[in-house]
This record gives sequence, structure tokens and C-alpha cells, in this order.
Amino acid sequence: MKTRRLAATLLLAALLSSTARAEMTLRMATVAPEGSTWANLLRSWAREVDTLTQGAVRIRWYFSGATGDELETMEGIRTGNLDGIGSGGMICERLAPSMRIQGLAGVFQSREEAAYVMERIRPTLEGETRRSGFELLILTGLGPEVIFSRTPVRSMADLRKIKLWRWASDEVGIAISREMGLEVVPTNLDAAARAYDQRQSDGFIAIPTAALAFQWSTQARYITDLRSGYLTGCVAVAHRALDRLTAEQQKQFRRSFAKYDALFQEVGRRQDDALLGGLFQKQGLKPIPPSEGFRSEFFETARSARERAATRFVSRATLDRVLKLLADYRAEHTELITR
Repeated sequence: MKTRRLAATLLLAALLSSTARAEMTLRMATVAPEGSTWANLLRSWAREVDTLTQGAVRIRWYFSGATGDELETMEGIRTGNLDGIGSGGMICERLAPSMRIQGLAGVFQSREEAAYVMERIRPTLEGETRRSGFELLILTGLGPEVIFSRTPVRSMADLRKIKLWRWASDEVGIAISREMGLEVVPTNLDAAARAYDQRQSDGFIAIPTAALAFQWSTQARYITDLRSGYLTGCVAVAHRALDRLTAEQQKQFRRSFAKYDALFQEVGRRQDDALLGGLFQKQGLKPIPPSEGFRSEFFETARSARERAATRFVSRATLDRVLKLLADYRAEHTELITR
């Protein structure tokens, strides 16, 4: 009898232990191509979560748009087929509308400016994301928008003569480009290369790492490093999924992504420096350095477009706050340079 009771007690203990450590898999998706820098970092993050939770929480990533574009992926999350997304910025803007500030051409003129502002409005972005039913885990700069083209672009006149691809999900970027008098051809990511080959478009407005990952840099012939804007991406998970984790698992889960904010920024910066610093040129792209006159005309046109259209996308309060933060940042760094 004692032996049977002991066996029953051990079995119950084993069952309780198994339940406490039951493996849970969070299903995450992204359009980032398999093998890209983004995909490698996201997979590394998944391994760290696995290690921190001793296998109790695992993340299964679906790369290369396997679950569709970002809007289709969001639908998959809402129907319960997925738990979260690694977004190239477009879903981030839908979950946290204040992030639409990044789609206004010419607001940010360096990666450092974008990072400075986004970090200071992060509590606002996190609050907006929570109200959308998600937790904002990672918020990171993805890089500057530059122009990859079939023909040289040396002036606003050149820019207005060609048809430029933009990501169809980028509502703000498309609207502002058109407000600036540019002809834009929006498609999904998987149709961008085909649109260029079929001469439906003459170039791409894209960040360097995207041009590399999707191989647009092998199609275009010229690159104009105008840096018209800076894109910020994010990783977000539905609260419904996080609620399935224990309090300790949630703590470990949140610990894991803290360092990846900084890691994404640093890796992205290094890759941008390499690509724009000569790697694209070695691959056959001819750089067209924008003249001061071109830059001045472009950013003045962008400013006028923002004044006409910005409040269709972000509140006046958000715009004023961001411009104030930028003025503070630029004043501080001008002082440091002149000392």
C-alpha cells in the first residue's frame, strides 16, 4: 500500500511539474526574407527566449511573407492563427498611430535623430499599442530611405520624371510623395521587382537593407543617397498570447527583448554604413551624390507637403512635440560640434 501511495505521489508531482513547465509556442511572422540580417536577429532572439525560459516558451518564426503581407499577417493574428508580428513599420503605425510621423518626408534627417525622438515618445507608442490589444516589444531603426533608379536622379525635375515604387502598405509615405509631385507606383513587396522589370516603375524608394534583402539593388543601376526619411520597425505580440504565460515567464520574456532594441540599431547602422559606404558600388550600382541645391529643394518641397498634409495622419500635438524634440536635439548637438 505504501509503495502504491508513493508511486501515486511521484506521478502527481511529475504531472504538476510538467504542467508548470509546459511548453508554449508563440507563432510570429514577418515579411523579412529568410537569411536576411533581420531574420537572423529575430531567430537569435527566439533562441534566447527558449534559453531564458528553459524551453517553457518558444517562438516559431515564419519568414519571407509566408503568412502573407503585413496586413494579411495582422488578420491572421486577429483570427488567432498567429500571435505576433515583426513589422517593417507599416503595422507599427497602425497599432501606434503616432508612429506615422516617420512617413512624413524630411522630418528625420539622421538615424540618430529618429532614434532620439522615438525613444522619447516610446511611452506614448507603447500606450497606443496596448490600446490596440498588443504589447510593443522591440522598437528599432531600420535605416534611411534612398532612391534606387534606372536613370540618374540629380534634381527634383529628374525625380518628377520617373515612376518610383513604394510599399503599398505605406499610406503616409505614398500620400506625402504624391503631395510633393512625385509619381508613385505602390505594390506589395513581392511584386516590386516584377513591376520594375516590366517597366511599370523606374526605381524604388527603399531602405538599403530592404534593397539588399529583396535584391532590388541588383536590378537598379543608380543610387541617390538623399536620405529622405528614416524607417522604424517593431515587434509586437497580442495580449491574448502574453496572457497565456505565467508571471515569471512574462518577466523572462520581457527581459529577453531589452537588449535586442539596441542590437537591432547597432547591426542596422553597421550594415547601412557598409552598403552606402561602397558595397552597393562594388555590386555595380553607380552613386549619384545629391548636390546641395537638390537637397535644399527636396527638403523644402517636403516641408511644404507636410504643412499641407501632415495632420491627415498625425495630430497637431504629436507633430509639434516631435518638431520640438528635434529642435532640442539639433541645438544640443550643434553646441557640441562648435565647442
